[in-house]
Amino acid sequence: MRIVAIIVSRKGSKRILNKSKVKIKNQSLVERKISQLKKVHLLDEIYLGTNDLSLKKLSKKYKIKFIKRAERYCDESRTNAKDMIKNMLKYVDADIIVWAHPTNPLIDEKLYINAIKLFKSSSNKFDSLFSATKLKNHFWNNKKKPINHNPFAKKHIISEKLPPIFFQNGGIFIRHKKDMIKDGGFIGKKPIMFEMDEIQGWDIDYYWQLELARTLVKYKYSK
Repeated sequence: MRIVAIIVSRKGSKRILNKSKVKIKNQSLVERKISQLKKVHLLDEIYLGTNDLSLKKLSKKYKIKFIKRAERYCDESRTNAKDMIKNMLKYVDADIIVWAHPTNPLIDEKLYINAIKLFKSSSNKFDSLFSATKLKNHFWNNKKKPINHNPFAKKHIISEKLPPIFFQNGGIFIRHKKDMIKDGGFIGKKPIMFEMDEIQGWDIDYYWQLELARTLVKYKYSK
């Protein structure tokens, strides 16, 4: 059973300029993700797919596979995520895919190893795995309806006692290649949820999130 990890990146990010090259602790987000995955002994190969040819030197440095992505599949206005996934998988030799986004920089090798082990041990019941972050708070929907609590109850329930809500943090997706390339989805119809905390699942879209990630690493809340 061949297990490989995929990292994708693109030029032209807008919310954070050249996002793949911004650094945390002297490593770009892409290099940081490669370094984390290189420590995952369960992986047979790592693929880096991008339209940024300047990142090719990283593939040589870490001895991973470099895939030049067509411009069309790096432009969100010209394609969609499913077509991007299908296109990338055409270049990948694998049975099981671990999709690892560089914008989740605080997921270390132990989490990847545990996620892979969980998926493999649960494959008779589940067809995919995704990482999620647990939140406990008093949540409301966009119609101002309480989701997980009754604000009019006689006794107020503190947030710690409330049923949690989970959100998909985008850090880890694992699925069999044959299923992923068929429908272009990260997640199948019977997924298992891999839980991690807010720091581990931290996702970077904006500069303040980048600065917070740097601070968490600086003060050793994360590696």
